[in-house]
Order: sequence, then C-alpha cells, then structure tokens
Amino acid sequence: MDGVPTELPGTLVDIRAALPEDRRDAFDKEIGNAPLKDLAAIAVHWAIPQEEHARIDADAERIRSGDLTGVVDTDGNPVEP
Repeated sequence: MDGVPTELPGTLVDIRAALPEDRRDAFDKEIGNAPLKDLAAIAVHWAIPQEEHARIDADAERIRSGDLTGVVDTDGNPVEP
C-alpha cells in the first residue's frame, strides 16, 4: 500500500478476524449477500485496513482531477496527461 508491498489476509475467515469487532457484523452481512461475481472485489475491499481507504479515496480523486503524479503504467513508466 502506498508503494509498499503489503500482504492482505488470504481467506474470508482471516479478513473477518483482522477486522475490529464492531465491523464484523457489517462484513458478514455484505459477504453473505454478495453475488459470487463480486465476491473477490468485496473481499479485497474489506481486507484493506480501514485507515487506508481515506488515502486511496484521496488518491483516486487526485487522479480524477488530472494530477497523475506518481502514476505509472504496467511497465513502470510514468503516465503523462
């Protein structure tokens, strides 16, 4: 995260265990009702630590506004407008 390789929990049980207790019911409800085609994306969303979501959202908004600072393509080359 933020350019640092990070290992996320690898199973739904591990994701749930890593969550604060007050977020587990919401996780259970969302995962339990998730269409199978969306399960991986929803699991990754929950696996990312909550404090990272604000940074991710800010980065996405910055990129949407046209600031591509630090954005690279799949070959590692800087992306230019």
